[in-house]
Amino acid sequence: MKLTLTLFWGALKDQPVKWLVTLLSIAVGVGLGYAVHLIHHQALQQFEAGIRTLSGQADLQLLPFSKTVPEAALDRLDDNPDVRVASPVVQATVKINGLKDPIEWIGLDVFRAALVTPNLIGHPNDNTSQTAFLGSRSVMLSPALANKLGKVAPITLQTSHNGKNEVWRVEGSVPAAGTGQTLAVSDIAAVQWQFGQIGLLSRIDIKLRDGISVDQFRAKYGPEFSGFGHFETVSEQTAQGASISQAYRANLSILAMVALLTGGFLSFSTQMLSVAQRARQWALLGAIGMKQSTLRRQILAEAACIGVLGSLGGVALGFSLASAVVSHLGADLGAGYFASNRSSLEFNGAAALMYAAFGLLTAMLGALLPASQARALSLNRRLRTGSEESGLQFANRAHVPAIALLILALPCLLIPAVGNIPVGGYLAVAFGLFGGILLIGPAVRWIMRPRQQVRSMWQMSVNRLASTPNLLAVGLAGVVASFALVVSMHVMIYSFRQSLDNWLNQVLPAPLYLKTEHPEVEQIPPKLQAEIRNSSLLGKVEFLGQTHLSIDPARPAVELISRPLTAQLAENRLPLIGPHAQSDPSPGSVPAWVSEPVADIYGKQLNDEFTLKLDNGHALQVKVMGIWRDYARQHGAIVVSQQSLEKLGLDLPHTQAALWPKPGVSVADLRKQLETLASQHLDETPVSFSQPDEIRRISLAIFDKSFAVTYLLEVAALVIGLFGVATAFSAMGLQRKREFALLSAIGAQKTTMLGLLLREGLLASSLACGLGLLIGLAFAWILVFVVNPQSFHWSMEWYTPWRDLGVMCTGLIAVSCLTAALSIQHALGKQVIGQLKEDWS
Repeated sequence: MKLTLTLFWGALKDQPVKWLVTLLSIAVGVGLGYAVHLIHHQALQQFEAGIRTLSGQADLQLLPFSKTVPEAALDRLDDNPDVRVASPVVQATVKINGLKDPIEWIGLDVFRAALVTPNLIGHPNDNTSQTAFLGSRSVMLSPALANKLGKVAPITLQTSHNGKNEVWRVEGSVPAAGTGQTLAVSDIAAVQWQFGQIGLLSRIDIKLRDGISVDQFRAKYGPEFSGFGHFETVSEQTAQGASISQAYRANLSILAMVALLTGGFLSFSTQMLSVAQRARQWALLGAIGMKQSTLRRQILAEAACIGVLGSLGGVALGFSLASAVVSHLGADLGAGYFASNRSSLEFNGAAALMYAAFGLLTAMLGALLPASQARALSLNRRLRTGSEESGLQFANRAHVPAIALLILALPCLLIPAVGNIPVGGYLAVAFGLFGGILLIGPAVRWIMRPRQQVRSMWQMSVNRLASTPNLLAVGLAGVVASFALVVSMHVMIYSFRQSLDNWLNQVLPAPLYLKTEHPEVEQIPPKLQAEIRNSSLLGKVEFLGQTHLSIDPARPAVELISRPLTAQLAENRLPLIGPHAQSDPSPGSVPAWVSEPVADIYGKQLNDEFTLKLDNGHALQVKVMGIWRDYARQHGAIVVSQQSLEKLGLDLPHTQAALWPKPGVSVADLRKQLETLASQHLDETPVSFSQPDEIRRISLAIFDKSFAVTYLLEVAALVIGLFGVATAFSAMGLQRKREFALLSAIGAQKTTMLGLLLREGLLASSLACGLGLLIGLAFAWILVFVVNPQSFHWSMEWYTPWRDLGVMCTGLIAVSCLTAALSIQHALGKQVIGQLKEDWS
């Protein structure tokens, strides 16, 4: 053990930067993966805790297709012989004066809820009657809501909902809601009466009789209640919540694994160059009795040390990153998938060990080939000059497995996604990366062809690099890997951002837009809608209706949107892709345009007809008129003709409006007038106005925030790639110190040798950039056309950021050339005679 540590310490002192970069690469991969896991685990815990708190002891729930369940369903369940108790629940999103955001207000039947969700009934205050909960204006607050209000004694609250202002008296608390749930609880009759939901329920919690299973009940009574809604269990809702962020989380995790894989390539490069560089050291140890198996264990032990240190640093980095995100932003992964609170993060030891094991395994895998090559090299070959290159002769045959891996990557592109995870795309990237790395050696030999007659310094540089193609290939492996991944991610993000920008320009045809301040609010006040229509400055207005709609209980709800559309108008209002209908369908079918996620997830295609089940027993027969691109709603959206809905006596609550001023009227004047009108309805429903440029700027800012982690990883990978270049040239420079001594002895000037090195650095870094760019563009194509459509079910156009790529390549080449010169200063500064005394035979 002492000898192992001594030898490793010597290697660290000899090339500290090289080992540090490898350690940091592994730490970044482990840290990012562990942070994503911790944040998502925290979010799911909060989400599941909220569902279980609200569901109590319910075996299952009857949930609406959109928002409400009729009370007739409760009567049916009361008469059902297999139901022990059915507890109705009413939920309303209510604005409390003094709070910026609306809160969830729950109404319970106290007598039924006592058998299903007793904790939600709450605890009355010390000076409050036990029956105070039944008051028509009584409310109990969760601890989180009480903290927001900053009150602990009984107080009164003033609410605004659907144009009505009400005053409530706080009679107690709901401690079972915990610190993460911001909600208020009242008697169900009070909520229905005060908030205008008489005869309507939000859900029904069901407790079955003993001996009745959930599956039996659903199979027996599911068709009977299909007109009211659908049955779901708590575990199914939790799984549905996890699926909401599954694709986002999986892609971040894969990104972390990619960073870790880059660390593995750098580990391989570092160990391979170290083995070649220390060949005569190993030979000396072998001459005095060290066995080849001991040599192999030494190399693996050094890799294990780097893996352990990098993994421990990665776990610490990941926990720190996750803690900062949760405490400052909440556990929503930066994408708003969960309404989570900012709480302390718990350390997950099992997950830490798992990700640390990934880091250690990566470092060890990177050392396997160097260890086997060091063991296979004979003692006399290690003692000879040039053993560095001879120890890498296995790379001469690397083109065979490289071509095989590249061929294997092609059919992987045809593998369908598994649970929104593009397994085939990721496999293609992995095989392509390994195949591309293996092709570096053959590419060096093909491009760096030696000249028999050297007539310039450039030809001398080419000949020098051509003499050690395998050593150069190994030294550039980590650089090419990191640069290829940077290029692929940057091109994908750039294409996505440009596609989003184009999409925003297409879906925002009006010069002014109005929307409710909070998406939970039901609709724009009808009085305000009427006043807007009668505005003297308004030329045209289109009100948009919107609501959530459950098509498949196992999947998140889609958005159902009503717009004044016809087949001809849809071409200008929606970003349609592919063929689409040119005329409206025959009477009996409502024209509908489905977004890409709906078409992909539910298999809906042009001219398909299907039924949408709405609340209160309504059913809508729709016909697909076309498929449109939608970057705003990942889980799908269906746009239906508002005119067709009105003919059926239906419509959706209007939550948005597109506004056009009269000819000669400026947008600013129209906005000022409508804002004055809207200010008179602030107590009912706050609304906001915005223009396309504002919406575009905010949307792109949200996009940049969501991809902030990816941008940081790009920078980190690029820096790691630059350090990789530095260490590769430093290692090769040290191996050539006797060569420089000999050149100096025969009269070569130091500037001449530096010029030679700069040329070699320019050639080698240009080769690395070229290969990394080609591999990265291929990976970007996979990300744009395979990974993203399978993960998020939307497509995008291809855009190449040539300027950014040019800056990256120029910077990498420039720093590489500078590094090549600086790394050899030490070797050139040594005494010539001392260097020539070494064995040169």
